[in-house]
Amino acid sequence: MSSEYITSPHELQSLEKKLKRITFIQQTDQSYHLALDDIRDQAEVSVVVEPSFYGRHCKLSVIVIATANNTYVFDVKALGGIFKPLAALLESEYPRKIMHYSHRICDLLFHKDKLQMNGICDTFVALCVARQDRKYCTLRDAILQTFNMPLSELTCDEINGDSESARNFTARPLSKGQLQYLGKLAVLQQKLHDRLIYGNINLELQQMSVKFSGEFKKNNNSALVALNMNPCSKTGFDCIDQNYKISTKID
Repeated sequence: MSSEYITSPHELQSLEKKLKRITFIQQTDQSYHLALDDIRDQAEVSVVVEPSFYGRHCKLSVIVIATANNTYVFDVKALGGIFKPLAALLESEYPRKIMHYSHRICDLLFHKDKLQMNGICDTFVALCVARQDRKYCTLRDAILQTFNMPLSELTCDEINGDSESARNFTARPLSKGQLQYLGKLAVLQQKLHDRLIYGNINLELQQMSVKFSGEFKKNNNSALVALNMNPCSKTGFDCIDQNYKISTKID
């Protein structure tokens, strides 16, 4: 991928701030209900589920949900399951859920918890469309490649350790490193979605919007602008390609 996909210093600073606001939830206390309120108020959230790679053949351990300002790690193992308020949010159309390999996650949640996920935006689907291929790519690899990040920026000791239960987040207690890793995955997954959708797939759409937005202000003839602002005016409409199709591609 080109250098334009490198994460900016501002984005890195924002990420560091968000990683300081990770809430680890192990019981249905005040933090649990505040988290649900925050999630409910969002237009979209980023969702990471571990382990989920083998779908229904996994035993759910944690659900990580990142909102605009906060990240919540729900310890499903300690909670004893996914209770109705959280289940309702996962099953609703809104907030939209940004996920990667949603087919695996949905299989797990449906067959283990009878949850029917809705409102899904899959970053793997977006990646395939942007790259115009269907090559296998995990969330971790997609983030590293898209943001040109070194592997050392997205790892923790347990991921590279010998213990399978630690690698798949089923061992307890979860370490600070594991929580930071999960939080970073969720936050960067949201940024990955935005970068793929707005920085690549919809790039031409954005360019049309920029051109359209300047159609009135570029004209110095105020009287003519006033005439062209009538309710039936089509001034600037020629900037819009109603037959627009995706044509950008990641190298």
